[in-house]
Amino acid sequence: LRQNHPLLDVELSAFRKIADDARATLDDLDSKIVQTRELLENLLSARQQAQSRLEDAKFLLHPMRSIPNEILSEIFGHSLRIPTRWRLDPKGAPWLLTRVCHRWRELTINLPKLW
Repeated sequence: LRQNHPLLDVELSAFRKIADDARATLDDLDSKIVQTRELLENLLSARQQAQSRLEDAKFLLHPMRSIPNEILSEIFGHSLRIPTRWRLDPKGAPWLLTRVCHRWRELTINLPKLW
């Protein structure tokens, strides 16, 4: 390789074999890379789906969902300890309670003591 002399027939044959083997190896590696990328994409998609199911399950199993309406009503009633003038502020109770979720909205609207 360090000389510029023509290769001997034996050397020429050996280097052609090396080149052919290298091409075959590269083709094989390219094929494996494509397969690995496809596998990675499938794994990432499956992981995303599992993560989504986990988040849904955590949301549904959250302890806050199991608190009875009577207890929530009592808790909401404590929000009335703030001065009356602040109740007109849409960022404070009871208005804020109506924006948490549908259940809290219905409960808050139907609690006369909050208004």
